[in-house]
Amino acid sequence: MTTLRAFLADESGEAAIEFLFVFPILFLIFTASVESSMFMARYVMFERAVDLAVRQLRLGTFVNPTHQTLKRTICRSGMMIESVNDCMNSMKIWMQPVNTNTFAMAAPPRSCVDKSQPIVTDEPPANEYATGTDNDIMLMRICMKADPMFPTTAVSVKMPVETDGSYVMLVTTTFVNEPG
Repeated sequence: MTTLRAFLADESGEAAIEFLFVFPILFLIFTASVESSMFMARYVMFERAVDLAVRQLRLGTFVNPTHQTLKRTICRSGMMIESVNDCMNSMKIWMQPVNTNTFAMAAPPRSCVDKSQPIVTDEPPANEYATGTDNDIMLMRICMKADPMFPTTAVSVKMPVETDGSYVMLVTTTFVNEPG
């Protein structure tokens, strides 16, 4: 009985027990803050790259604004950590003119890139990507998937997470094609 009483009275390991309870919570908060900071930084760089590419589209400095050249322009503007090919393969661009008689805008698709499918480098159909004509109001939606640094914290940060574990960055913009 005295050895049991001595064991229960021993307080030499109490700091280790507190550490075991507190450390996982603090580590989760730290990784979630790093993950959300990286997400915000990547999103800001992505939005800036889209703005630069849309400026070229708007001013008509693109010689041939195909789907692939627009994706390459966005990816080459130094916005991503991964390579240009990885960036292009994880991006989907939807662009359509707005009907100026009714101002009815086509609804952009809800889907983004499916990374499990083979990569298609062909031009998308006209109902997904159309460059429009002079003075057309254009609606553009760019969707990009990125993998989190710490996959377990994406749920705790409340980022838009897909079923494959990646998060989605969406940029929607409008512009008018300049005449000439």
